[in-house]
Amino acid sequence: MILNEIHKLDALKANFKPLLNLINRYDNIIILRHQRPDPDALGAQLGLKKILENIFPSKKIRAFGEDEPSLANVLGYMDAYETLDEPLAIVVDTANVERIDGDLTNVKEIVKIDHHPNLDEFGSINIVETSVSSTSELIYLLANCWGYENDYLDSESARLLYAGIVGDTGRFLYDNTSKTTLRVASELRSFDFDATAMQNELSKTSYNSFKFTGYLIDNAVLNEHGLLYTVVSKEALEKYDVTSSEASLLVNVFRDIEDVKVWFLAIEEDDFYRVRLRSKKVVINDVADYYGGGGHPLASGVRASSMKRIEAIIDALNTKLKND
Repeated sequence: MILNEIHKLDALKANFKPLLNLINRYDNIIILRHQRPDPDALGAQLGLKKILENIFPSKKIRAFGEDEPSLANVLGYMDAYETLDEPLAIVVDTANVERIDGDLTNVKEIVKIDHHPNLDEFGSINIVETSVSSTSELIYLLANCWGYENDYLDSESARLLYAGIVGDTGRFLYDNTSKTTLRVASELRSFDFDATAMQNELSKTSYNSFKFTGYLIDNAVLNEHGLLYTVVSKEALEKYDVTSSEASLLVNVFRDIEDVKVWFLAIEEDDFYRVRLRSKKVVINDVADYYGGGGHPLASGVRASSMKRIEAIIDALNTKLKND
């Protein structure tokens, strides 16, 4: 059943054999993902690492990047950095080179595996499928193509990939949840891991974040077009003792409000605002692309240099909503 779905994925169908051949040629492999990783980035990175270690026990395979404190104790920690001799780099869940969390200077060759729109084809092999829910789902389908899923997918790799899928589908509530997504999740659940405990850990929030949610709601602006947003200053983060990463995880607190069509959080960092855009139905990644960001049709991000830039983004979103 899963294999029937794979035939619809052109990039995967064309590249799964060349990728396996490429991996076979390298003794050293590093797996990277984007900065400030979410569950899908970590699930895909560490899940792929475990699968490759099971398939190729004699190869040196490392997962590099900064640890994410809010997720590391649930999904796992990065390997201590070491310089490997001309490794193959597999970059997962990362749309462009600028967002890669890792050093590529010593890398011999790069492979890209992703589900974001392919605006930056930085790999010699690019397996990019925007119709799948998550890169973790794509990694599972890749293992199916290789034919190794029965022998080399184990409880830990299944747990990691399942976590990535759960994260990017909002526990299967978002529109990116397809029939294939549910089949993949069902097959992953057949492995021996405690999915309920893992999901509970991923859903935990600190008391400071809980209080900060009230600040986001109190300071939200909702206009007549169905656009809602909150701008978060560095002073507010300091007052509630939450990090920008913790704050960004709260972007979907506005999702279920009846009159909201599009919403965003703009979180002030050192010299810019990190804008997290979300939508129920209206496509918003074209706005993100125009202002130097990107992402999925209903979930995108932008780095805004100033409040003036944020106001321009608001105007662009209002125009879209008026024409919707």
